[in-house]
Amino acid sequence: MLKFMKIAPTALVLILTFVSASFAQTTTPSPAKSEPDFVTEKGFKSKVFEVKYRDAFNLSQVLRQLGSGFKGASMSASTEFKTLTVRDFPENLATIEEALKRLDTPAAPRPNIELRMHVLVASNTPGAGDPAAQLPAELKDVVTQLHGTLNYKNYELAATVVQRLTETRNILQGTGTGEVSMGNPAAPMAMPYQYQINSVSLVQNTSGAPTVQIGDFSFVANTDNQRAQVQTALNLRDGEKVVVGTATIRSRALVIVLTAKLVN
Repeated sequence: MLKFMKIAPTALVLILTFVSASFAQTTTPSPAKSEPDFVTEKGFKSKVFEVKYRDAFNLSQVLRQLGSGFKGASMSASTEFKTLTVRDFPENLATIEEALKRLDTPAAPRPNIELRMHVLVASNTPGAGDPAAQLPAELKDVVTQLHGTLNYKNYELAATVVQRLTETRNILQGTGTGEVSMGNPAAPMAMPYQYQINSVSLVQNTSGAPTVQIGDFSFVANTDNQRAQVQTALNLRDGEKVVVGTATIRSRALVIVLTAKLVN
């Protein structure tokens, strides 16, 4: 005889609840359909812009920020053909074109820079040099100031170097030979020298005036078996004469006076 087990109604409800919960946990809902984070190429247009005056690559670094940023948009620069090729929405192309008209303008001409180096030798040797008679007129005010700061009686001009250059990060070098009388103008002593100018740029000072900025200036002279060097970084205003530095040569001193002049 078959016997049936009685199940209380409360137990039946618990079983059904358990089965329903288990079934719910094993059922994986279908993911919601997400919208694409990019647009299709149907809304894009392409245009080639001609660059007349400025560098195409440098312009692209600025104008790229005006693009839509959507996937498929692009901007490429050609320095060889002086062009910008842009693919984007028509409204972005119009914005880029308008900005290009404002930015692609002729650059203001940069003046050349004329550096004039006066090489002086200071001493207390009688007859070594008469500033009033032998020095160029442009150096007389400088020598007057030197008399008040250095303990030397005489200053003679050993050499003058003129270097015409433009803004550059390269190293400019030169050599030459000056002459020092050593108290005997009839038999002057040779003074070989070499100079080096590194990183020359034209900037504006706080008042807006143009200033020649030299990253490193070095002048080396050899005389009487002695080597003297003046080395420094400096800024020069247009037409300004500056005593760059002094270096001792036995009982004498090497003095470098540097002048910068802007030449259009």
